[in-house]
Amino acid sequence: MMTKVTPVLVDETQTSSVVTRDVGEKENAPEFTALEASVAFATFPSITEYTTEPSACQIEPTPTLEEIENEIAAAAHARIEAALADLNETRARIERERAARENALKAAQQRADATRSDRDRLASERAEMEHRALAFLVGDLLKATLEKIHLAFNVRQLELEDALAVAEADVQETQTEIQAATISDALELQLTEQHLDQLEAIAPEVATTVRLAADAAANLAAALQAAKEGLLSDAKMLLEKAKAGNSDPTQMAEVEHVLTEAQRAKIARDLIAQMNAIAERPGAVRRIRKLIEEAEAAGVTESVASHAQRALNTARRFSKTRYAQAKPIAEHLASQGFVPVVGDGRIEAWKQVARNGASSHTSRDTVWTLGRIVSLRHSGEWITETPRNPITQKELPMRVRHSRWFRLAEAHPIR
Repeated sequence: MMTKVTPVLVDETQTSSVVTRDVGEKENAPEFTALEASVAFATFPSITEYTTEPSACQIEPTPTLEEIENEIAAAAHARIEAALADLNETRARIERERAARENALKAAQQRADATRSDRDRLASERAEMEHRALAFLVGDLLKATLEKIHLAFNVRQLELEDALAVAEADVQETQTEIQAATISDALELQLTEQHLDQLEAIAPEVATTVRLAADAAANLAAALQAAKEGLLSDAKMLLEKAKAGNSDPTQMAEVEHVLTEAQRAKIARDLIAQMNAIAERPGAVRRIRKLIEEAEAAGVTESVASHAQRALNTARRFSKTRYAQAKPIAEHLASQGFVPVVGDGRIEAWKQVARNGASSHTSRDTVWTLGRIVSLRHSGEWITETPRNPITQKELPMRVRHSRWFRLAEAHPIR
């Protein structure tokens, strides 16, 4: 009995022998069948590699609403910024083209005007040349010259007529182009603006930021100019816009410095003007001192010091004059039983009276009454008023107690 072994490739690295029997051999069929089945269903180690690293199995985190909103806002910023730049570029281009067309129209009109002027002068030039020919030429030479003049001027006139027709046609054509371009430019600009408006309507906050950033340099320059011209409220508003547009910090610091100095200068001017305006009025000394305190608080003392001193000197001089006028009035009131309190342009006349009309030897049974108020008017007259406002001695103002006539009243109380 003869058998043969046939090699069978099962894997790239392993082989197995399958025993086959002769076609004619029948005796050992069950054994061969079992051997073939064992080889057919044999298993081999797998060479496929698997990984369980966390990075390969990790799931991408879900983005937050804030992240999504920021992403949309960034895209909106880019779109609106591009649309605004496109609008500005369109406006600039239209303006350049409009200026070029106007220059072309102006040049065509100048050519037409010059040609028309040359044509209109032909008659006078012809007459002048013929006059000279008649003056210096005679006979056949004169006749021939006049014919030449006639021919030359006719040719020149035809040339100028043609040139004028061309120039006027250029003017008309240029005007037509301008009209058509004006309509076309307006339509293009309108469409560009509508596109930008649509984007800005969807994201108005982003649009505001983009516009402020685009206008930052212009707002900063305008703020500087306004500060130099003394338009402080406008300068402050423009500077705030420039800040919101993230303008250059160095330039903003410069404008802020100029604005601060301008504000200080304005405060100083206002204080000086107030001091000068009230220097001659009653109560000016006290009011000027308060203005000096305001100058110190604003840091402009050096700017107003000399003006404040002059105003104080003027106020004191006029105050002394008013006191000299008030003193005789106060003496007269004191002779009538009043206690005068002399201020700057004002005299208060207080009087001690018995309470409820009953006389008493103690101060507890008396009250003080403000019986007269004498004031200096702008006309220079002292006007007397008689208010009725009884005040007890306990509530008597300190200015009354400091009056030299009050001590006299204490020395001679009501009996």
